[in-house]
Amino acid sequence: MTISDLHRQKIFLAARDCVDSPFRHQGRDRASGLDCVGLIVHVAKTLNLGAFDYKGYKRIPGREAISRYAAMAGFLKKPMARMAAGDVVILRFGRYLEHAAILSDRGIIHACEKYGRVVEHGLDPEWRSRIISVHSFPEI
Repeated sequence: MTISDLHRQKIFLAARDCVDSPFRHQGRDRASGLDCVGLIVHVAKTLNLGAFDYKGYKRIPGREAISRYAAMAGFLKKPMARMAAGDVVILRFGRYLEHAAILSDRGIIHACEKYGRVVEHGLDPEWRSRIISVHSFPEI
């Protein structure tokens, strides 16, 4: 296992520690709740992968809002063919709604308002088709 693989494993294990945390819009704390961006911010802070954060978004972020924030925070976009556990994926629902998740060795981990909590599940063809971009954490 390479150093990069170890970092990636730490990322999805830190995200997995948040599974079952409640969903809370703009939440940044595992105990009181996380949203999809908050999960990524929490993992980054836990692992000292950057101190980025931005809360100036609406409950339903506009088109490409999360993509813009990822670029501003220093996340490096990479080809989908090279996505790996520990990467952040941005997904699109419908024409405009963006959502963020962390890839794991089992699928994806994300804070899901529909389920009211952070969940982990497989990355079946339907979920895979929603991925619009893949990003590495800064410094990974």
